Amino acid sequence: MFDSLARRALILALLATAPAMAQMPDCTGISDVSDFDGPTVGTMDGVLTTVRVASGLLRPLFVASPPGDTERLFIVEQDGTIRILQNGVLLGTPFLDISSQVQSPADGWANEEGLLGFAFHPDYASNGHVYVYYTGNGGTNYSNFVDRITVSAGDPNVANPASQKAIIKFEHPTATYHHGGMLAFSPTDGNHLYVGTGDGALSPCDPSGNGQSLNTKYGKLLRLNLDTFPYVTDGNPFDGPTPGQDEIWAYGIRNPHRFSFDRENGTLYIGDVGQFDWEEVNCQPATSTGGENYGWDLYEGDFCPNPSCGSQGSCGPTDYVPPIAQYSLAGLNCTIIGGYVYRGCRMSDLRGTYFYADHCSDIIETFRTDSTCSVAEPLSRAADLAPGGGLSIVDITSFGEDARGELYIVDRGGEVFKIEPTLAILEVSAPGAARFDLDDVVAGDWSWEDVTSTSAHPIAAYKIYRSDGDPTGPFDCLLETAGTNWAGGDPQQPGAGDVFFYLVTARNAAGEESRAGNRSDGNPRVVDTASVCN
Repeated sequence: MFDSLARRALILALLATAPAMAQMPDCTGISDVSDFDGPTVGTMDGVLTTVRVASGLLRPLFVASPPGDTERLFIVEQDGTIRILQNGVLLGTPFLDISSQVQSPADGWANEEGLLGFAFHPDYASNGHVYVYYTGNGGTNYSNFVDRITVSAGDPNVANPASQKAIIKFEHPTATYHHGGMLAFSPTDGNHLYVGTGDGALSPCDPSGNGQSLNTKYGKLLRLNLDTFPYVTDGNPFDGPTPGQDEIWAYGIRNPHRFSFDRENGTLYIGDVGQFDWEEVNCQPATSTGGENYGWDLYEGDFCPNPSCGSQGSCGPTDYVPPIAQYSLAGLNCTIIGGYVYRGCRMSDLRGTYFYADHCSDIIETFRTDSTCSVAEPLSRAADLAPGGGLSIVDITSFGEDARGELYIVDRGGEVFKIEPTLAILEVSAPGAARFDLDDVVAGDWSWEDVTSTSAHPIAAYKIYRSDGDPTGPFDCLLETAGTNWAGGDPQQPGAGDVFFYLVTARNAAGEESRAGNRSDGNPRVVDTASVCN
C-alpha cells in the first residue's frame, strides 16, 4: 500500500487510493461559488475548508459513490469492511464484510496489507457489480486478489456474499509491502478496470527488477477488459504475441497506492511512492495507447541514476515518461497520496485543480492541469483545509470523489472530511438559473437548496431578497426564515407578465451571511445592506 507507518514511526522516534464516472455530474439544485480562485490573504474570497462527515471508523482507506448516487458515500475500512454514509448518517450494517478473508493490521499483520481498493462498475445501476482488491488471509504467502461482488437483490445497502467471484490473483510470496491496491475505471475507456500493483520488494531498490520487467505483474498498471468474464486483454500494448504479460498497460512504477482519472477528459494521474528521496505524480493522457515506462527503478522522480539506489542501468530508455510533479522526502514527508482533479458542482472556478497529499507530513498540495498533463499555479492547501474546532487531519490515506465530483479526505485515524468553500462565500441561488417568474408559484411553495444537508454547514436562517423588475439595482430584503421553503410565495403580487428577481442567502449562528454573488440570470447583483428582515 504505502511505506507509511514504518517511516512515520522512524521520523517520530528521531524527533521525540471512478471510481471515475462516465459523465460529468448533474449539478441541478447545487449552488455554485463564483470567483473562486484559491486562497486570498486577508479576505474570505476563495477560501477552502473541510467539514468532518464521518468518524469512529476502523482504519479507513478510501471513499467512493456509485455513479449518479448523490445520497450515499461508501467507506472502505482496511480490515475488510465497507460502510455506507447515507444522507450524513453512518449505517450500522456494513455493505460488505470480507474481514475473514483479509490479512490486515487489525489481525496483527503488516500495515500495508488489508482491503486496499474498491470500485463501482460504470453500469452499477443495472448490474450491481463492485470490485475489491485485498491481501488474502493466507498466512505468509501475501497473495493479492481482485474479486467481483454483486449487490443483493433485496437491499441496495448490502452486498450478496454468495456472489463473490475471482477476477485475478497476484502471488506475493515474501513481501509485506508495496501491494499497490488501487482500482478505477476510466470515464473514456468503456468497461476497462485499471489495477495498480507495487513492485513487491521487501528490500529497497527493487532487487528483483520487477518495475522494469515485462514478465511480471509487479510494479505495473494493469488494464482488464471486463466485457467478458473474468476479463480479456485485447487492445493492451503487450497483448498476444507481443513480448510481455498481456495485462500490462504501463510499467516502471514502484507503489501506485492511489491513482485517478479526470472524470471530464479521462486523463490519468498516478501518485507513485518513492524510496528515500523523491515522491512523484505521473500522468497519462486519455489518448494514450499504453506502454509508458515511468522509470522505476532506473529513476526516482526524474533523477537518474536513482538517487536512492545508485546506478540500476541505462538512463536512456526510449519509452521513459518523467513525472509532471515531484517533491523531496526531506523532513516529515514519507508517502505521496495521489488525489483527484476537482470537477465538482460547488466550486466551478476550482475545476481542473489536482489535489494530492503526503501521508506522514499531511501536506496537501494542488496544481492546475488539463488533458495534456500541464502543471500550473501550484499551491499549498494544508492550512486552508484545516477543519478547526479542535479537529485535525492526520494520517491521510486517500482522497475520494462522490457522485457530484466533490472531494473528500480520508484520515486513517477513523475520520472522513469533505472539502468545501467557507460559509461566508456560499451562494444559495445558483448562477445561470432561469429567471424566477412569480406567476408560476404564487399559489404554492417555493423551495430552495437545503444548505445544511448538502454542505454540512449549520444554517440559522435563510434570507430572501427581491428586486422589482430591476435585475441590476438593489435587492430589498423581503423575508427571513429558518425553513427551506417560502410558503405561499411573495405576498406582493406582481402585475401580469412582470418578472421579479430573487436572491436567497444563508446566515449562520454567528450572523455571517453568504455573499450576494450573481442574480438569477448569472449577472452581478447588488443587495441593499440597509434592508432589514423582520
